Amino acid sequence: MSRWLILVFLAFGAGAAGADLDDGLGAYKRGDYAAARQVWAPLAETGDREAQYFLGHLYAKGQGVVQDHAEALYWFRAAAVQGNSYGQFALGYMYENGAGVARDDGEAVRWYRVAAEQGNALAQNNLGLMYEAGRGVPRDYVMAHLWFARAAADADSGLDRDKAARNLDQVEAKMTPAQVEAAKRLVRERAQQ
Repeated sequence: MSRWLILVFLAFGAGAAGADLDDGLGAYKRGDYAAARQVWAPLAETGDREAQYFLGHLYAKGQGVVQDHAEALYWFRAAAVQGNSYGQFALGYMYENGAGVARDDGEAVRWYRVAAEQGNALAQNNLGLMYEAGRGVPRDYVMAHLWFARAAADADSGLDRDKAARNLDQVEAKMTPAQVEAAKRLVRERAQQ
């Protein structure tokens, strides 16, 4: 978890969840992680899902606190169950990499899928990688293609469109023409839903 988390912070901007959350974002951007924690911890405790996600990030990175993957997992889960797509993505990442929890590709896929369905391009890309490799799901290049295509189309500030496009090109090179056509048809069908 590196560049994408910082970009997620910047994406929330003003009005994300009020002045307090913005005060924490300002402190974070200045590199004052302890001050950001002081702002976000009380908000997280009262159930603010963005603050829970941000607090989880601080624990995952050891910024302003002692690095603690179990504590990061706790806060990411709190944000995820409330529907925060970045918390869901981060929870999937923790399961995929065994950070603070036993590695579990099935749980990683589960959380990536929940976030991906909300349009989170990071999760869409990682879900595509899971399908391409057959990790936590049967290997399925058509589904990998679908998720890479959605990530490339939906890419937000947390994911470089070029990265998703490269992944799409790489999986397409492994596919038969019939698989490519099936994948493109699936992308069109999903876009109409």
